[in-house]
Amino acid sequence: MRRVRSVVLFAALQVVPTLNAQTERWATPTNGGFDSTYVLDLTHLLTLRVYMSTKFNSIELRDAARESRVTYRPNTNINLGLGASYRGLTGNLGFGFGFLNNDDAELGETRYLDAQGNLFGRRFAANLFAQSYKGYYIDVLSYPGSTEGDTLYARILREDRVRPDLVQENLGLSVLHILGNRRFSYRAAFNQDAWQRRSAGSMLVGGYGVFQAMRSERPEIPSEVDSLFAPSLRFRRLEQAELGGLIGYAHTFVIRHHVFLSLSIAGGLGLVRSEGWYPEADTDRRDIIWSAGLRSQQRIALGYNSARTCVGLSFSNETSSTNPVRDATYAWNVGNLRLFVAYRVPVRLGFVDKVMGRLGLL
Repeated sequence: MRRVRSVVLFAALQVVPTLNAQTERWATPTNGGFDSTYVLDLTHLLTLRVYMSTKFNSIELRDAARESRVTYRPNTNINLGLGASYRGLTGNLGFGFGFLNNDDAELGETRYLDAQGNLFGRRFAANLFAQSYKGYYIDVLSYPGSTEGDTLYARILREDRVRPDLVQENLGLSVLHILGNRRFSYRAAFNQDAWQRRSAGSMLVGGYGVFQAMRSERPEIPSEVDSLFAPSLRFRRLEQAELGGLIGYAHTFVIRHHVFLSLSIAGGLGLVRSEGWYPEADTDRRDIIWSAGLRSQQRIALGYNSARTCVGLSFSNETSSTNPVRDATYAWNVGNLRLFVAYRVPVRLGFVDKVMGRLGLL
């Protein structure tokens, strides 16, 4: 036992000088305001990354009383991309390739503009998204008696599964204040321009504002089964504005200073204004409903991090759920899955430093 304790003590004494040397070499005098024993700020280095990612969203209309549900998804692409970060500024450029995306014949073609951005500072984490998608397909359809052998079910999937007329637009912002921001960094796991060297976590408090719109040439519920869904879900067009608060917790677990697993979840309640247009004989009936909405935000990242390199996988997802009337639910989500490799270069970009210095950002 004495020998074992001696070996462990010797190994620990060797690790501490190594980490201190890395801190002295790579850290700035202020270290971005972080406690350097927990987080090493590397925003003064040029971080270069290559990645593979896919962005996604979904729409779900659900009637709990009738046990009916339909879920639509766009046929999105897998992208290969390049990116860079410097002084807290990040830019990424992704490209879709045909050999990665060849299922248009089965699921239809989706045309979309999808701008999603995560801004991770020391004190705040913000998620912005602006999306416009046209072209969806039915991913899930269930109702009493629905099975793959049911002729009605088979006919719906054969004739109405692909919906090139369905359009969804989303515009939103959510912001979280990181209370334990001296020892915990979102940037390390999700932006790769910091290094979380020891396990730490933080409470999160913030809010969100979102606008969502959905429209099509005919109602989103397939006509053959529309009687199995609540009337409030049989719209042809829907617009929702939502405002609310968030509270949550994030924690990064670090093994041997390099291997990390970061978990974050936040949720909250908001006020929702829903404006729907419902087809009638000659025109659309317009209804406005005020209700409560639930929102949640999840982020997960895992990988390997050091002063020069970071390799990992990250996932972010934001969901909302609204009940315009009892037992009728409209749910929506937006997210991103990314596999990345990042490398940090100790160079200075004089022009960027000069501009940010004049703006008082350095």
